[in-house]
This record gives sequence, structure tokens and C-alpha cells, in this order.
Amino acid sequence: MINKKNSLNKEVINEKMTLAEVVKEYPQTIPFLNDFHLDYCCGGHEAIDKTAKELGLDAKQLVENLNKIANKPMIGDVDRVKDIERFEKLSVDEMIDDIQETHHVYERELMDKIEDSLNKILLVHYPHHGQELTKLHHLYAQLKADLEEHFAKEERLTFPLMHKNPIPSVDDIKRVQQLEEEHSKAGDLIKEIQELTNNFTLPDDACRTYQYTFETMEALFNDIFIHIFKENSVLFPEYYEMKDGCKKSCRA
Repeated sequence: MINKKNSLNKEVINEKMTLAEVVKEYPQTIPFLNDFHLDYCCGGHEAIDKTAKELGLDAKQLVENLNKIANKPMIGDVDRVKDIERFEKLSVDEMIDDIQETHHVYERELMDKIEDSLNKILLVHYPHHGQELTKLHHLYAQLKADLEEHFAKEERLTFPLMHKNPIPSVDDIKRVQQLEEEHSKAGDLIKEIQELTNNFTLPDDACRTYQYTFETMEALFNDIFIHIFKENSVLFPEYYEMKDGCKKSCRA
């Protein structure tokens, strides 16, 4: 158990923790992880030292930076922290409804806006940025289609099944695990887009619509990261635990 009552500069995060565990205990680290493109949702279940080695980062420095953030009084991004803390206190049924009412609705709105503006800049900026924008258009279309199909599967099949079967069977768990696999596929597409755009770096001749497209896409991805984190690291593990009849009330 991690002690969340920190004293200043106390080491509450270590190299053997996963980034998913870090975010679950200290959601205020999310902006830092996003800024450095560190995956805490789809690929957030490996130890920090292993993740750092794979990315060529200094694990000790990474942990030190995370501890500084975890020990600081929360000033900015309080709403995001409170949202995750609120979410963790919900029942499985409440988590399911909350995800649909917040992330699914918001992400659908953003996806439609991005599709429209991306088509505009593809046409206007094709002479100078046609190769990059064509690839971006293709990758985004694939991501949007995958997410729309994923949301439909969750809303019409898997989530109703979870509501209906609060104590899951082995088959129920396998169906939910399929969603985690789909999350990984979406995460891979997002990484491709981030690499293609150099993490949304605008060209010198970018117009306001170009800027809007990149800003909105980045906002979409940041929401998807939190969305997937909530499902992979909070909702689904909570549901899996129900298989043994152990609810929150019986956990230490």
C-alpha cells in the first residue's frame, strides 16, 4: 500500500512501480507523462525501470521528477485529479455509465470536429504538405473507425453484459479482455500519429485551421489516455475481482 500522506521530498514512487500505479495514486503526474509521451494507459503496466530502459531514459531521474510532482501541493489540474479520485470510488455499474456519459460523448464530438478540419487542411495545404497530410488523414480515419466500432461494442454488447453479470464467468472476462486488446491497437495508431506529426509540431506556413486541428487532436488523445486508464487500470480489474465475490467492502 502506498502512503499518500506525503511529507515534502519523500520518495513515494519507486522504479518498481508501474506508470499505471503512479497515475492511480497520483493523478497530478498525468500532464508530465503526457508532455514526455510516456504511456500510462495501454502500455502502463511495466515497471518504471523497464519502461525507462526501453525508451533510453534515466530511470532514477524519471522517478525523481515524478516524486517531485507527487509531493507538491496540487495547484493546477485539480479537476482532473478530483475526477480520477471520484471515479475510483464508484461501483462497477456507476463506472460503466460514467465512462459512456463523459468520455464517449466528448470523444465523439472531438472526432467529428477533427475529421472536418483535417479534410480542409488536406485540401488547402496539399501542395506543400501533401505526403504528411495524406498519411495523417489515413491514420486518423483508421483510428476514428476503430474507436467508433469499439464504442458501439462497449455500449451495445460488453457493458450491458457487465451490468447483467456482476459476478463474471471466465467467458465474460475474456470478452472484457478483448476490449483491452482493442485499446492497445488504438494506442499504437496514436503513437504513429504522434511520430508522424513530431508530436503536433506545426509547419511554418500553418494556418489557424491547421493549428486547431492539431490542438483538437492532442486534446482527443489526452482524453483517450485517461479514458483507457480508467478502464484498464480501474474498471476492468474491479470487475475481474468480482469473480471471487470480493467487492470494495471486503478489500483491505
